[in-house]
Order: sequence, then C-alpha cells, then structure tokens
Amino acid sequence: MNSSRRNVQRLRGPTMMMLVLFGLVLTLFASATASSKTSESSTSTSECRTKNKEECTSSSSSSSSNVQPSDWLEDEMEQIPWPPSSSSSDALLNAVQSFFENTNGNPNDPSSNQDDLQSVIHQQSTSLHPTLVSIRRLLHRYPELMFQERLTSQIVQRVLKEMGIEEFSVGWGKNIYSKYYDRNEGGDVELTNDITTEEYDGGGFGIVVDIGSGETPCVLLRADMDALPIVERTPLPPDLTEEQQRQQRAHQFHSHHHGKMHACGHDAHMTMLLGATHILHSLQQNNKYLFPGTIRIIFQPAEEGGAGAKRMSEEGVLVQHPKPSFAFAMHVWPTLPSGTIGFRSGPMLGAADMFTLTIEGVGGHAAFPHLVSDPIVASSAIILNLQTLVSRGMNPLESGVVSVTQVEAGDGAFNVIPAKAVMRGTIRALSDQSLLELREGLVSIATHTALAHGCKLSLSSFSKDHYPVTMNNDMLFPFASKVAGLVSEGGEVTNVDPTMGAEDFAFLAQGVPSAFFFLGQGGNNEEGIAKEDEGCTVDSCKSGGRVPTNLGLHHPEFNLDESVLGRGVELFVNLALRALKDLNEGSTL
Repeated sequence: MNSSRRNVQRLRGPTMMMLVLFGLVLTLFASATASSKTSESSTSTSECRTKNKEECTSSSSSSSSNVQPSDWLEDEMEQIPWPPSSSSSDALLNAVQSFFENTNGNPNDPSSNQDDLQSVIHQQSTSLHPTLVSIRRLLHRYPELMFQERLTSQIVQRVLKEMGIEEFSVGWGKNIYSKYYDRNEGGDVELTNDITTEEYDGGGFGIVVDIGSGETPCVLLRADMDALPIVERTPLPPDLTEEQQRQQRAHQFHSHHHGKMHACGHDAHMTMLLGATHILHSLQQNNKYLFPGTIRIIFQPAEEGGAGAKRMSEEGVLVQHPKPSFAFAMHVWPTLPSGTIGFRSGPMLGAADMFTLTIEGVGGHAAFPHLVSDPIVASSAIILNLQTLVSRGMNPLESGVVSVTQVEAGDGAFNVIPAKAVMRGTIRALSDQSLLELREGLVSIATHTALAHGCKLSLSSFSKDHYPVTMNNDMLFPFASKVAGLVSEGGEVTNVDPTMGAEDFAFLAQGVPSAFFFLGQGGNNEEGIAKEDEGCTVDSCKSGGRVPTNLGLHHPEFNLDESVLGRGVELFVNLALRALKDLNEGSTL
C-alpha cells in the first residue's frame, strides 16, 4: 500500500501533465473521426436521390458497402443454383432484337412475332425455376416487419450483385413517423433485439435499379418487401417422415424469425421481380441494351401499413430522371387458380384507413353499476351503431366496410368496472370520398353514443397515411389485359371484382398511369392443390401437389405455390418490353 502511494507521487508534476495532454489529443482525434464517419453515412443515401445518375451510382456503392452480408449469408448465397451470368439464349436475344426492329407491329395486337417473343421469355423464365425457388425460400426464412427490412435489403442487394448489377441506389422509403409506428405508441411495429432504435427509426431499406439507356421512355416495375407479425403455421407435405418434416421446417420453409411471417407473398413478389431483372439485364449485345429507354425496378419497404410507396414517391422515385410513363405491379392471389391472371379496369383494391377510439367513463365496483359510467357498455353500443354507417349512411350503390377488430378494457379484475375502453379497427371503401365520409360518420356516432351512456370519446385517431383506391388506368387497360392474356394460364385474363383489400401501390398509381394484377396461386382443383410441374418434387417445391395453396392472405398457414414464380417473371418482362416499344413508337396504347 505504501509503495503504491510513493509511485503515484513520482508521476505528479510535468510527467503527469504530459500524459493528460496526450490522452486529451487521442480523445479529440477519435471523436473527430467518428463524427466524420457518421456524417458520411447519414448523407450518402439522401444525397443519392438528388444527384444525377453518375453521382448517384457512386454514392450507392459507398452506401451499400456499409451493409455487408455476414458470413452466414454468404454461405446461404452459395446454396443458390445461379444461372450463368450471361444466360440469355440466342433465341431470346434474337427475338427481342426482332421485336424492336419490327416497327409495323402493334403491342396491342399479339401477332405471331410477339407470340414468338413470349415463347422464348417463357422458356427463359422456366429455366430460372430452381434459382427462383431458392431465392424465395431464403427471403421467406428471414421475414422482417415494415421499416425493419435491413436483412431483406441485404439479400436483394446481394442477389443483384450476383447477377452482375452493381449500379443501384439504396436508402429509399425512410420512416418519417417513427414514434407512431412503435407498438407502444399505438402503431403496428414492435422493436426486436436485432434492430437498434436508430436503424428502426430511420428505415430506408428500399432499392431502386435503372436498367437500360438511362433515358426516356421509362417504365416502372415494383415489388414490396415487408412481412407480417404472424406466427407461421404453414404445413408440410404429409407424406414426409417426422424427421424429414423437422429438417424441412428448420432449413427450407418456415420463418426463422418467430412471430414474423411472409404471409402476404411479398417474398414471392421480390423473387419474381429479381428474376425479371436478371432477364432484362441480360438483354445486351456489345454492352448495349437491345431495348430503347429505361426500366426502373423498385423494391419497396413498408407496404403493410407504413405507406412505403408514398415515402418513395415523396423522395422522388417518380420524378427522378428518366420519369416513368407507366407503372406495373402484381400480387399473388389464393382465390384464383394457379397460373391465371386477374385484372380489371378502374378500382382494383379499396381505400383503407385504421382507427383508434378511446372511450372514457367513470370506473368503480362492479357491484354498484349505478355509481359508474360504464365505458364497456358504451363501447358495445358504439360497435352496434357503427354497423349503420354502411347500411343506412351510404348510397346502396356504393360499397363500404366498418370493422372493429380490437377491444381493450380493464386490468384483469373481475369485480371492477374500468374507467376506459379502447377500440381499434378499419374502414374501407371503393372511393376516397366514401372513405372520408365513413371517417366523419364514425367519429360522430362514437361521440354521441358515448355521451348517451354518460361517457365521452376522449380520443379518435387515424392512420398517418390512409391508403387511397388502387386504380387501374383506363387507357392502359386494353394493352395490359392483352399482354397479361399472353402469359395467363389458358391464354385469357380473368375479369375480377374489386376487393376491399388495400395496397400502397395506389400512391404510385396516383402519380403515373398504372396497372395492378392478381396472379393466381390457389391450386388447380377444389382442394387448392397445385399441379405437379415438371421438375417440381418434394425436394424442390413446397406445394409439390401435396399442400393446399388457397388459404387466404395473412393466414398463419398461407402457402405459396412456387410453380407460379416463373409466371410472374414472364408478366413483368412482357409488360416492360412491350410498353417500352409502344412508348418508343409514340403510340397512345
């Protein structure tokens, strides 16, 4: 003890002062370095969207380098059976070249020339089947909720690079309502251990790829990226042994992120767009694309309530040069037979909003109800009265939905009438005006019904961004339906009724003429069993003719018919090439 004190005393004076100054210099240097790195990281993606293409490409490279795949992801990528980097057949290259050189053809009239193009596109898409299945299953194993699609974005970027595509911009789809989208604040997202608050708040995991000359004309293809907060219970083929089922569930099909699931097919949408990207990128001779103009490919985060398409639109995806003239997207649809394509002109999906109503009363002992104002009784009356919003408040020729889906009250005591009740739900309509009228009527009924029961509506809140109606452009309808007919099973498009499901693709459709399709994946018989495709066995296809694929979207047992992945690739490629030809020739479709 005494020896230690003497050693400390010897350090006092000039020596101690020099050590202190040296430590201070090191601290200032480390702080300046960290600040510089933080500044570079925060500006790289935001500047990318405002710079010209050359600067943006450079910026995206530095930005994406901050998101390096880990070793395990590299191992996963090695398991994917990649096609050759230049895998387009001579037949496809010749067909595309002939298609664009033939200026006498009309994309609205599928002539023999265009049938030849579809034939070789079909062959090319079919050859990608093993690759598509592997990519889809990789994405399916690691689902992420809206604004948390960090790993999903890594996988997509890694696949793009494997295809030889190095130029793309990242950082799209920023979350500007971070507190609103936290479950503790009444939103739909819950933070997980592997996502930091900063990463969650920022979002911005969207990707934009421009393929082609970089000039007009331009068409846009879109796929969504996020998953749902659902515990997956998808069954496996029943003829597998228990051990085989355990291995398949662990390594092939089921989510590895408990409580999260791709139950809406977004993993399939990304996979199909990646397949189309591969084919379109390969349409080059002597480093020159065989088609005129540009195809903008976007991987969009936060469709499931976060309005990621609106965020990307606000960030400039529709105005960045070259501006898209048309936009196309699709959704797998379990109620249509596998391989068929559903389409319609006008409203395809409904407008939607979410609401939260808080009813306040006076709580007390359940034995003395005359001394309280019961918010549970008031809430029950509100729920019943809300049913008149559609049946008595709307024009009978209009359509609307009002659904209360959650009711919360009390803290667990059986003999206490609570002082507050909270209701949540959704309203939907096939016009934006009808949706706003439903919103006004909902607040009015809740307010007056609560007062009639001695309570009050203390809070009513709605989505930050209600989803508008997804409208299929009337001008695009003849063109889009005939192109879809070339791809659809049986050579015909199924005319479908509009649905009250909602899509944030509607925000893109507000800014550019658009078409949205349903791709059937509900099997090929009454049991919803997919037919056995060539090369589709238990080892390579989840459905494999054994597991139903017609369960609804957002169902915990939702199952994708992987045989339709190539069909989606075909639709994307055909739409892009045929629309570019039409635009290049100055046609009005």
